[in-house]
Amino acid sequence: MKPGPRALVLGACATFRLAHLVAVRDAPFVSQLALDSQEYDRWARAIAAGDWRGSAPFFQAPLYPYLVALVYRFAAATPTAIYLLQIAVAVLACWALMRTGELLAGPRAGLVTGLLFALYTPFWFYDVQLLKESFAVSAVCFLLLLVVKAREDERSRLWFFAGLVAALLALLRENMLLVVPFVLVATWKKTGKGEWSFLKRSGLFVLGFLLPLLPVAARNASLGGGFLLTTSQGGVNFWIGNNPLADGTYRPLVPGKQIPAYEREEARRLAERAVGRPLAAGEVSSYWLHRGLSFAAAEPLAWGQLQLRKVGLYFSGYEWPDAVDYYWMKSISWPLRLPGLEWSAAVLLALWGLYLERARLSAWSPVLLFEVGWMLSVVAFFVFSRYRLPAVPGLLFLAAVPISNAAEAFGKGDRRKGGAMFAAVAILWLLPHFSGYEPRQELVEFNLGRLAEERGDPVAAEGHYRQTIAANPDNFSATLNLGNLAARARDYAAARAWFERAVALAPDSDDAHANLGGALLASGKLAEASVELRRALALNADNVFASHNLTVLMQKTKFDPPP
Repeated sequence: MKPGPRALVLGACATFRLAHLVAVRDAPFVSQLALDSQEYDRWARAIAAGDWRGSAPFFQAPLYPYLVALVYRFAAATPTAIYLLQIAVAVLACWALMRTGELLAGPRAGLVTGLLFALYTPFWFYDVQLLKESFAVSAVCFLLLLVVKAREDERSRLWFFAGLVAALLALLRENMLLVVPFVLVATWKKTGKGEWSFLKRSGLFVLGFLLPLLPVAARNASLGGGFLLTTSQGGVNFWIGNNPLADGTYRPLVPGKQIPAYEREEARRLAERAVGRPLAAGEVSSYWLHRGLSFAAAEPLAWGQLQLRKVGLYFSGYEWPDAVDYYWMKSISWPLRLPGLEWSAAVLLALWGLYLERARLSAWSPVLLFEVGWMLSVVAFFVFSRYRLPAVPGLLFLAAVPISNAAEAFGKGDRRKGGAMFAAVAILWLLPHFSGYEPRQELVEFNLGRLAEERGDPVAAEGHYRQTIAANPDNFSATLNLGNLAARARDYAAARAWFERAVALAPDSDDAHANLGGALLASGKLAEASVELRRALALNADNVFASHNLTVLMQKTKFDPPP
């Protein structure tokens, strides 16, 4: 392929992303971070300040904060520097995707694949978020290039490098561990060298895969976590996605404690309370994994229905939000409002492409194996749209086929066929833009309220939390936070009302009982305060706020200390 068309595609890839960055550079969740992004920023700053080893086994995938720390230490300690790096790496990934597309279906298809990558708007969204998904997508692009090239090339060492990239991907997204067996199948190829050649290729891939992971596992073991190749989060996430109350999306173990700082501690506390002894990080993960598997074994029909629901969520055209709502960000970013490529259009075009290439499925086997493996590895846990994002590059190869075939038909003078195919492509492309998806105001307003609190603006925070309640009167976290704001303003009557409502919404929340007890204590209702504080400690003996207030209460009264 001539460099001109490639350069134009790469230029478009960079231009749209940079335009989105300029549009949202001062927006909430971009300039002021929240939830996972905030935790990555905190972690990276600690690493950049000298805490390279850390003091606990990894609970979250570690590669991304270390990459961010390198930028903070040696370039600029601002999220914008990370966004620019992510955009630059995405442009390189676009090049890798074009090269892979050429190997799979020819130069025209390669160019179209790169163009689809450049125009896929959710990529722009995540490239300007302090989240690991941007690098994960880029890693997938290079992994697929290496795997496809290794299958066509007799140089087995390419499989070693593919294993290295797969390991880096696993250190960004832990579910890659479950995808590796699917990639290993791609090392099988009919050759005159027989089984020895297969064993050599697969062995080199496994060697490359294990080399980066073994030091991580050794570090986790040295810090008392057990021999964990990546993190101790897997079992917890499996339970969250596979329990009697699961709906296929994320629900915190304890209401109101979905903040990353609490996730590790709550998983450990609840597991140790159930087992009755201290647990290592690996044991905590095993406890939750066993609970999820026990549910599947005890209720196979309910578990099977849950998996089907998660498959439906995975392929849904809706961009399931985590901390930041894609549709809300569209409202403040004019590039995101352009009619770019969306998930459901990519899926439909890919299915069409698969049909057109049905006679060449063996050539597409690396892509198909990866796609199936990634889908199953996400569905095994729970679904956010950012979790399925690394599957998009594989879809784009197939989505490029009908577009490439339409262009080929035009080139051969068959305008009727080419025109009909282009018309069908346009319909599939534009269809998602008429879906009418709106921002989840409950999520948006709650997270805006948290950001306002962190800025020290309680008035704005209260307004956002009230908007959250207006969108969903049963939102526990907003209810609890409104009580906290009232308590800080010494309006204990209002605080008590909010906390009582929070207790009614989540009777098992130790924070709700502890805060209600604190408000009652401040109001002079000592007997009622004692009841609530003791309930909080019965739910969580480590609740510092409840312990402190109960100590204060006992100094004022002659109540017996808690058992």
